[in-house]
Amino acid sequence: MKRFYDPDMEVEGFEDYIDDAFFYKSKYDYKLGNLMDYYGVKTEAEILSGGIMKMSRSFTKKRDAEAISLAVRSLRKEARSWFNEEGSELDEEIDDAYAKASAWYFVTYHPSYWGEYNEGMNRDHFLSFPWCVYDKLVQIKKEKAAFREALALSSLEHRFQRGLHLH
Repeated sequence: MKRFYDPDMEVEGFEDYIDDAFFYKSKYDYKLGNLMDYYGVKTEAEILSGGIMKMSRSFTKKRDAEAISLAVRSLRKEARSWFNEEGSELDEEIDDAYAKASAWYFVTYHPSYWGEYNEGMNRDHFLSFPWCVYDKLVQIKKEKAAFREALALSSLEHRFQRGLHLH
């Protein structure tokens, strides 16, 4: 599996949430892995998409596909509740929510955390954990892209002014 880490996903203050993020990712991965074991699903992609290639003999495709889908939705909902657990004072909480989401991304994708979960359980490194709060991650990326675009435009504007001697 190719590894990729996007530094754009780092938000000021994310370091404050690393320990909690690690705890919750461990919990999420354990539960996801147990679902996969129970249903005999081999990959994270299969269990999340519902496109299960080969199911354990003891299960029927249609009935159990619905049960798996429900179990995965339930786990994702539980992860969102962990995310929202700590305090709800809105002002600084919005910034904190982005820092927290950033930490969730960090402990999932940063090379220093790769392979740190499900120790001794012979399971893959799961990537879906931070995407339980995808709305926060999408917003972080949009804001970074907008900031980068604004910097590029101001740099271009500055070069034009210098080139036209408008200072």
